Amino acid sequence: MDSRLQRLSYSSTLTLHSCPRKYQLYKLGAEQPVREENVTFAYGHAVGEGIQSVIEGDTTEYTYWRMFLAWDADLLGEEARTNKDFFNACYAVSKFAQVAANTEIREYELAYTTEVDGNTKPAVELSFRIELPDGFTYIGFVDAVLKHSVTGELMVLELKTTGQYAVNEASYKNSSQAIGYSIVLDAMAPHASSYKVLYLIYKSKSREYELMMFSKSYTQRAMWIQQLLFDIELIEKYENTGVYPQYGESCFNYFRACEYYDSCSMDTSRLISPPTYYMDGEVAPPEPTYSIEVTLAMLIDSQLGRA
Repeated sequence: MDSRLQRLSYSSTLTLHSCPRKYQLYKLGAEQPVREENVTFAYGHAVGEGIQSVIEGDTTEYTYWRMFLAWDADLLGEEARTNKDFFNACYAVSKFAQVAANTEIREYELAYTTEVDGNTKPAVELSFRIELPDGFTYIGFVDAVLKHSVTGELMVLELKTTGQYAVNEASYKNSSQAIGYSIVLDAMAPHASSYKVLYLIYKSKSREYELMMFSKSYTQRAMWIQQLLFDIELIEKYENTGVYPQYGESCFNYFRACEYYDSCSMDTSRLISPPTYYMDGEVAPPEPTYSIEVTLAMLIDSQLGRA
């Protein structure tokens, strides 16, 4: 099996569940139509970078500088329908400072973690990697981990932006993305039986924040681990049969057609990019160093210990 198909993440499993054929083409580097600079993506990335900078205690000037460096689009580009441009991103970050000072966030401070190399760093943009069976891996990133200034309780801060005027908790409460954060919490608080995730959602149209907090249990993580194993079985089945099903109900999402809509019925060999082989014979560059690296066996042992 091409190892590119074996690298899982939250976003890639969402793609797998919505349309296996799209998962295959995306993972194997099928050519996509050239799109204009994505202001929406740049906006979300810049706001996330700015909020992390505020949490780390940077000056206002340095925060805006970090946001400028993170803005990967025309600096004057805009998405007028949703109030998304660089200057509104700066406003969103300045508004966050006010929200943090007047909500439960003020009771928390930035946590610190010790990475695999022994160095201590602020718990922002923490990365983790899980070694799964049959050569599969799962990677994820945590926006920030906060610690209660009195009790020491840890809380995950997840940053989101939306162009909607109203958001519903059903969009976030049972997200499997937040379950994966328990990997990071394992390393920072190995005896915790549950943890909280605070979703900080910025509504760009109304230029307001909405906070949603959910508790996550390690029972939920057991089910999440099982789901990862089911996903691996599915991918192996698709590979063995040579068929990745097309789910037509996913051809149109987020007000646009899928990028592979006009090509996914073609022969796969005519669409995908050939693998790039490196010195060690792998079809991917060497893996970067992750903040936390664990195996499936380690996760199961941790789960049994809690039981």
